Amino acid sequence: MILNCFAAPAAVSRSLPPSPSPTVPAGATPRRASPRKAGNGVLWARGGLALLGGYAVAATWAAALARLLPGSLADAALAATMASFVIYTLAAIWAYAARSVARAAVGLALAAAVGAALSTLLAGSAA
Repeated sequence: MILNCFAAPAAVSRSLPPSPSPTVPAGATPRRASPRKAGNGVLWARGGLALLGGYAVAATWAAALARLLPGSLADAALAATMASFVIYTLAAIWAYAARSVARAAVGLALAAAVGAALSTLLAGSAA
């Protein structure tokens, strides 16, 4: 005799109440819930924000850091470019970690605006 260890004992399965089923009023057609399709737009929006918004944040901060860092212009630009990879990664993480797409967009826009303002203010200091 072969025992099936994955089957529930007969006593346990009989004691469970039947699961409730949703009722549909007469004449109405049941709606199909599609949670996967509802989230696709949000996922694409966050992906676009991570891609384009992350690039904007990284580029503005790389420009600001290149003007802010000490040393020769080539060394400062190289260090700022390397730092921009970290900034881009953090901006992409923020695009997915924010509570909503709107918060992600506002956060990335503010970060890019601060980087652009800092770069503009420091434009006259680099010789």
